[in-house]
Amino acid sequence: MTVNKIYIKKILNNSMNETEKEKLHSGKLFSNVLEKQWEDAQDATAKDKTDMNRIWAKIQKELWESKQAKTYEYYKIYSIAASILLLIGIGCFAWILSRDQSSNTMFVATSGIQNMQSILLPDGSQVQLGPGSKLVYPSEFDGKTREVKLEGQAFFDVAKDKSKPFVVKTKDMDVTALGTAFEVFSYEMENSIETVLLNGKVKVDLLHGNHKREVILNPNDKLTLSRSDARISIEKVNATKYSDWRNLGILSFENEKLSMIIPRLEKWYGQKIFCQKDLANTYRFTFKVRNESLDRILYMLNNSSPIKYRKAGDNYELYLIN
Repeated sequence: MTVNKIYIKKILNNSMNETEKEKLHSGKLFSNVLEKQWEDAQDATAKDKTDMNRIWAKIQKELWESKQAKTYEYYKIYSIAASILLLIGIGCFAWILSRDQSSNTMFVATSGIQNMQSILLPDGSQVQLGPGSKLVYPSEFDGKTREVKLEGQAFFDVAKDKSKPFVVKTKDMDVTALGTAFEVFSYEMENSIETVLLNGKVKVDLLHGNHKREVILNPNDKLTLSRSDARISIEKVNATKYSDWRNLGILSFENEKLSMIIPRLEKWYGQKIFCQKDLANTYRFTFKVRNESLDRILYMLNNSSPIKYRKAGDNYELYLIN
């Protein structure tokens, strides 16, 4: 610390001794103030005498005001900086808080071969996943709709909420319901996708290619969309029996075409079954699949109809003998 700084500190603290004061009096700063006072003084004998105490007080005042000004400026800058940081901190906290409040965990439920999965959604809706299927749904339905994404087969028993429609989204079809029970069959590699309505009413938005269409289904309606030619068909079925698999935990078919049976057998057993289109749409069967092997099921079809089957590597092929 320099001598001047030491003197300034002692002046501010009023702690200078007589020796230090004398040394300061002889200094340049004191002389300048003294000279200025002399020049500004009136020409009166009483004023000619140097007022040592007044000069000393003036020096202290100037030094003190200088320190106060610097201190005020420092705190002013510090205050502005602190305010800016506070605003930034509040903004960041609000942003993080809003992210936490708006964040929604997504769940993925899957089912394997010869396996079905029961799921209870956050709104109380119940879902039964068919074999080889996947359902994506949020931890909370916090938007204007209750949306889930399905790949595969599922039966939905939807909790009623007229203010928030329930939407099942698939690659080529969206099914919207307020409170109803219906089945959706939409596997990625299958040509046909289906919706079967058990009760209530649903709106189906068909999104395949450029062929967009809206269809309203009534109970026991079965809608089928062919991906290959965008053809749509609606037929009446017994929806309770059609979707009986959800209650029994097994595959159940009653007077169903092979075109409907084969895709479900493929997903149940995880094996491919080839069959010509005209053949698949001609023959109907009624049977249940419990713990039988695929060979056993095809053998039963072989014995109850003209249809034959053969192994083709790891897959199977159905055909007719001419």
